[in-house]
Amino acid sequence: MPVVAAVDQSERAQSVIRAARRLADDAAVSLHVVHVGEVGVPNPEGGYDADHERSLSTQKATQMARRIADDVDGVEEFDPVGLTGNTAEELIEYSTAQDADYIVVSARKRSPFGQAVFGSVTQALLLNADRPVVAVPSDHE
Repeated sequence: MPVVAAVDQSERAQSVIRAARRLADDAAVSLHVVHVGEVGVPNPEGGYDADHERSLSTQKATQMARRIADDVDGVEEFDPVGLTGNTAEELIEYSTAQDADYIVVSARKRSPFGQAVFGSVTQALLLNADRPVVAVPSDHE
């Protein structure tokens, strides 16, 4: 039953990882740092293998999760996890499969218009996850 820290490549990820680390330490559980990437675009000239592209995207996302967490001081123990697909859906599916205690995400400030136009992974998680979602304000906003 880990704590899942959902991270992107922004500076907000550091706040998410620090908060998730504290929750994991308090509960004496592992920390999973999760980055969700996108599957590559098919090559119009052929040679596209969907399974291979998904595998490459997952590897890249795992490497990104490791790189992001490695940049946070005081976080030595974590499991980097790479997923591909729709960010909110993948995070919910992974957190359910792992029986995560929490999903920790960044609370990004957006205008109501920005929320309506761009949507929000945090909002989708808050509305659809079957476990606690912790929205962490950024140190950089």
